[in-house]
Amino acid sequence: MNRIFSSSNILFRVVLFALISLFIIGGFSDWIVEWLWLDNLGYEEVFWTIKTTQALLLIGALVVALAYVLPNMSAIGKRFGTMNFGNSPLAQLNLNKISTKKIRNIFLGLGSIFSLFFSLAFFMRWDTYFRFHWDEVVGQVDPIFGHDIGFYLFRLPFIELIQNSMVSLVFFVTLITLILYIYSGAISLQSSKRINAASGVKKQISLNLGLWFLLLSWGYYLDRYNLLYSDGGAAYGASYVDLNVKLPVLWIVCLLCFGLALLSFFQLYKTKLKWLALSGAATLVIGGIGLNILPGAIQKFSVDPSELQLETPHIKNSISQTREAYGLDEMETQPYSVKPPQRMSWSMVQQNEETIENIRLWDPRLLIQTYRQLQEIRLYYQFYNVDVDRYHTNEGYLQMMVAARELSEELPEQSDTWVNRRLQYTHGYGMVMSPVAQEGSQGDPRMVIKDIPPVSDINLKVDQPAIYYGEHNSDYKIVNTNVRELDYPSGDKNIYTNYQGSSGVSINNLFEQLLFSWQFGDINILLTDYINENSKILFWKQVQERVKRIAPFLRLEDDPYLVLNDGKLYWIQDAYTTSADYPYSAPYNNQYNYIRNSVKVVVDAYNGSVDFYTSDEQDPILKVYRDIFPDMFKPLNAMSDGLRSHLRYPIHIFKAQMDRYNKYHMTDPQVFYNNEDLWTRPNEKYEGRSIKMEPYYVLTKLPGQQELQYLLISPLTPNNRDNMIGWMAANSDFPNYGDISVFELPKDRLILGPAQIEARIDQDTEISRQLALWDQRGSRVIRGNLMIIPIQDSFIYVEPVFLIAEGVDIPQLQRVIATSGDKIAMQPTLWESIEALYGQQRQPIAAPTDTSTVPLPQVNIPAGSTNQTLSQLQTLWQEAREALSEGDWTLYGEKMNEIEELLSDN
Repeated sequence: MNRIFSSSNILFRVVLFALISLFIIGGFSDWIVEWLWLDNLGYEEVFWTIKTTQALLLIGALVVALAYVLPNMSAIGKRFGTMNFGNSPLAQLNLNKISTKKIRNIFLGLGSIFSLFFSLAFFMRWDTYFRFHWDEVVGQVDPIFGHDIGFYLFRLPFIELIQNSMVSLVFFVTLITLILYIYSGAISLQSSKRINAASGVKKQISLNLGLWFLLLSWGYYLDRYNLLYSDGGAAYGASYVDLNVKLPVLWIVCLLCFGLALLSFFQLYKTKLKWLALSGAATLVIGGIGLNILPGAIQKFSVDPSELQLETPHIKNSISQTREAYGLDEMETQPYSVKPPQRMSWSMVQQNEETIENIRLWDPRLLIQTYRQLQEIRLYYQFYNVDVDRYHTNEGYLQMMVAARELSEELPEQSDTWVNRRLQYTHGYGMVMSPVAQEGSQGDPRMVIKDIPPVSDINLKVDQPAIYYGEHNSDYKIVNTNVRELDYPSGDKNIYTNYQGSSGVSINNLFEQLLFSWQFGDINILLTDYINENSKILFWKQVQERVKRIAPFLRLEDDPYLVLNDGKLYWIQDAYTTSADYPYSAPYNNQYNYIRNSVKVVVDAYNGSVDFYTSDEQDPILKVYRDIFPDMFKPLNAMSDGLRSHLRYPIHIFKAQMDRYNKYHMTDPQVFYNNEDLWTRPNEKYEGRSIKMEPYYVLTKLPGQQELQYLLISPLTPNNRDNMIGWMAANSDFPNYGDISVFELPKDRLILGPAQIEARIDQDTEISRQLALWDQRGSRVIRGNLMIIPIQDSFIYVEPVFLIAEGVDIPQLQRVIATSGDKIAMQPTLWESIEALYGQQRQPIAAPTDTSTVPLPQVNIPAGSTNQTLSQLQTLWQEAREALSEGDWTLYGEKMNEIEELLSDN
């Protein structure tokens, strides 16, 4: 008998544990999974800070809502419980048969539900509260009200959230109360001049109306600040009409609503409904005319005839604030006196060989197909994207095309089993790298890193090629199970491995298996026998999803890019702080009107670790989050030198700044008003269509500099014109990272823009005939990105020509078109095209294999030199000879300089 009771007791405990586990998992699985995941990555503080704030906001808003809603619902329920509905419509609900207490409880329950929905608005706006509570002082004031910019960025949005939420809550409760009382007969129209209602009903309605009018008055007071975001004037922001018509009207309506609130409260003591009705009607008329009709009339009859004169101060405000919000005021503007094409000499070409050898010929839109055809190797691998970066190699400083060989999101049909999909095929493998301007065989790119395992032709090695975290394939994987993971294929065999990284959440007990089975809707996690005590589950593996779940308050660049550093693979993700609340600043794409690239995020492709680095210490918005999460952000100098050398100025913020600069470079109000010098991004042709030209990265020398710089550049053209008016360049190299220069071209002569160059190529009879011959049945010709490369004080235009054979989606680089503006050449290689332009032949410098073939310079040793000096000279001389024999001309030059210094000192 004891054994039976003991067995029953154990069964009861098991069932109870299962029921409790199911309840916890069903109600809180999302939070539990998120907490486990963030804890594994070391960002547990993010989870608790955000969730605690959400809970407090929900509770706080719920308490306020219940304090207002429940007394109203209680009064309605009490009134309904004591009423005899007679033949009223509510009599059909048989409310007379329900006790007063039950009716009251019904209304209280409905009020509680309504209050909960109201509170959810605050639960979802935790980020707005963060900025409000930890607000920062920017140190600049708006030109109208004199508030610090931080008031608009941090405090005002949350204040408006409170006001809007409260006015909506009071309005709906008051409206529902009126409807129910009218529908039940508690309020009735006794005559055309008298409303019949019980004293308690009148007081309840009066209190609600008074509170609503108070909140409306507060709302009109806050609406004054929204004038700074007006887009109806000559420039974005408050206009003459806004400040001289709408602003006084808002003050008047604000005071009238305050008076209506006092009149409503006065009804508690003496009924003066006529006064209230007349005042309300007057407020509607004044507000309607003053805010909707009068501004248009003043604009048409008073402002338009003298608009420039009246709007000049406000145009100045818009220009100043927009330039500050996008960092345009920090850009350096300088003239770029372009030589006529015929004056660009061959010697200039020779002096800039490094730049020309890094002109990007391979179009990422086409190169991805080549990589897929030649380097995916197995059906379960896939290339999704091609990135551009630069590397110091034993062949020089080269711009590279880089792509990660990730695990395909779809396995071959014969291999698509749960075990393969979740346990065995867990990661991608390796990468492909090719110089931007070099060809291999038959028009293919020269791949300096390729194959599986990765083989390198240069001094860059991939020591850890496994890619568990990438841009795609967000499916969860379970590692360190009884099924070994496929590492990579090797001939007819496969090489297997176990995951050694620290990332991943433990999944070695029943509760964790039940949790993740519920979370991912996959019962196999619970049923499989392959999971052991060392097993871990990897999920949320996409780089952007990973970063966004840790820092949901950051806006992310569209595309992270792959970096090879010290043999390991990393993803670098740019992140922004943005706001739509910067006063007088014109918005970009109706998304935001303030942006900073304040954070660089590094994600380890193998280990999954995520590190946040501060790239803009002065950004006030980032300062807020650094105060909230003090352990989250690291200084940029904490990043390794190798990774820092691969940081790029990101494209999204560059495009936003360029878009705003195209208009807001006009700092003279009259020029701005007339749109006399409006610029735009140029167009280029691609597959027969005219599209906007995307910014592109180049390795070149800025005017006045001797070192190669990695720049993000874009040509600029006048609005509705095709000639080039300037070009913008953002530096990606330290210590000049983030410096943006705008080079203005001469306006007294024509500088050809991309569309005009495309037209000249189309008009060249020899090139058109050749392209037409290729573009016949069985093949297709595609002209890639047009590159406009600044060289000293001139430009060279380069466009690759690809041929794609029908049925084989492998673009081959067949020709390169080059022009300096007047003459055009199309040859098999870039250098052949440039040589054809100038009628010269390049003489490449070959590194000697034997120092005897290259005579060393004569060195005259001063008489009286000490033995120590002679020893040093001998050592330097030998090192110079070795550098020369190895073709290391840089080291050779350094050693010869040291010899000269040593001789001059003696």
